[in-house]
Amino acid sequence: MDRTDDYLDEIGRVIIKDLCELKKKFKKKETEFKIYKAALFILSIVFIGYLFFNSIYPYRFNYGAMINKLINNEFNYVFIAVLITLYYRTKFIEKKTEKAENEYHALRREFIQRTEELWPEGEKREKRHLFLKEMKEKYDINLYYENE
Repeated sequence: MDRTDDYLDEIGRVIIKDLCELKKKFKKKETEFKIYKAALFILSIVFIGYLFFNSIYPYRFNYGAMINKLINNEFNYVFIAVLITLYYRTKFIEKKTEKAENEYHALRREFIQRTEELWPEGEKREKRHLFLKEMKEKYDINLYYENE
């Protein structure tokens, strides 16, 4: 956005600034969601492995002792509580990510629909394709088409 003065008027610069901020917010939330999702998956695998090697495999022929070991181990309950908390936190972050994505795409679509207003006839309109190309390359924001 170093040269937005060359391409847009004041309203367009404000929209582009907001669009870049929403894109950053969306990418941040998306990364956070992926981290939580990976953590949940890894901890689930660790817990299943722990149960298998600590309770199921050693007592595979004595079901009463196996169930006793599973029920009386406090660590299992703590691990389950952590997994449940992480699961609900992941769902919460997923909703926040969807909200950020919807806000970003709504503003992007509005910008595309208002192209005629933002670039009236003249010199700036002729440079429009340079601006759109710069936004795609520099900020990974596609302003060519509504559907992405």
